[in-house]
Amino acid sequence: MKKSVSLGVAAAVASVLMLSGCGREEASEAPTAAADTAATGTPAEQPGTESTADTSPVNAQTWIDDVTIGAGVGADGSIPADKLGDDFAPGQEVHVAMEVGDAPADAAVKVIWFGPNETKVGEETKNVTTGQKYLDFAATDTKSWKKGDYRAEVWVGDEKVNEQQFNVTDASKAANLGEKSDRG
Repeated sequence: MKKSVSLGVAAAVASVLMLSGCGREEASEAPTAAADTAATGTPAEQPGTESTADTSPVNAQTWIDDVTIGAGVGADGSIPADKLGDDFAPGQEVHVAMEVGDAPADAAVKVIWFGPNETKVGEETKNVTTGQKYLDFAATDTKSWKKGDYRAEVWVGDEKVNEQQFNVTDASKAANLGEKSDRG
């Protein structure tokens, strides 16, 4: 009888030690993930939805529609078909526009611009206003941008909802550059 009780106690102690070891391993991985996030400039997901700064992934995805990239916007804030494109010359404005009609007023939307080698080259946050249909973000100071691959991440609160890839290239290959320069 004493032998079976001792084995039971030993098994329980071993289980507790194994579980506590798992917790330490997870905790040691968290700082690494945070350090990686800080290095890239990308916001970190906040677990749970108890904080007012946290947005649920489902809500964030439903608030933003039809994210497009191009060389200009129309009067309503959307990118017209003749301005769509993903090749830009250094110095040319790059616009990212999206439908936000389903987002609540004051929802914070952020675009983070990244260049070659995942270098953060810009960031902007705007709040949705009551009745707003489109939201436009523009990278206007691109003269120093080198040729290469770029991307724009779209965030609602702490949720990444979209990413647009684009290139900075020779002027002859740039999106709608001729139309823009004809207007002065």
